[in-house]
Amino acid sequence: MNHPLRVVNIHKQKFSFGFTLVELLVVVSIIGLLVGLLAAGIPLAIEKGMTAKAKGETTAIVAAIKAYKQEYGRFPGDSSVANRLFSSNSSPDINALMKVLSGDATATLDGEIANPKGVRFFEGAKTNETITMPDPWGGQYLVLVDSTETGSVTYTNAGTPVNLRISVLAICYGSDGKADTQSGKKNDIFSTDLK
Repeated sequence: MNHPLRVVNIHKQKFSFGFTLVELLVVVSIIGLLVGLLAAGIPLAIEKGMTAKAKGETTAIVAAIKAYKQEYGRFPGDSSVANRLFSSNSSPDINALMKVLSGDATATLDGEIANPKGVRFFEGAKTNETITMPDPWGGQYLVLVDSTETGSVTYTNAGTPVNLRISVLAICYGSDGKADTQSGKKNDIFSTDLK
């Protein structure tokens, strides 16, 4: 029964289950802010990872050279050369050293077979039968060896020779590929802390 004073709503109310434009804009803004914050940190994380890799590889190179000395009773190469440098510009170069340390029984340093037993001291990067060891930025490591066994190597920093009481030092010039003294940056990576 209908009551005479009762008002009947003839318009049915519709309920919407979607989002309003303002809500969508807020969500998109928050997602954009989070992506922006994450994207800013990614290059820094990648650089730190590459630095850690270079530090680990320099340490592994030094350990391989010391293992070579344990096996053969001397450092690789000519033992009469003091403060021996292996680099991409030296003779023999860093790749020849890596070939020896990677177990190539036919590899020579200074005209003689350097690893006749073929002992694998180091697992270097192999590319088409060539042993290479680029740093994480594509440059080459430098290795200083106390071949004459004086108990130290000399590293030149900013034109000043620094006598280090270590037998082997491996160096990576970092992302710019230049010594700190040439680039003004402090991004050189050493196999040991130079303090």
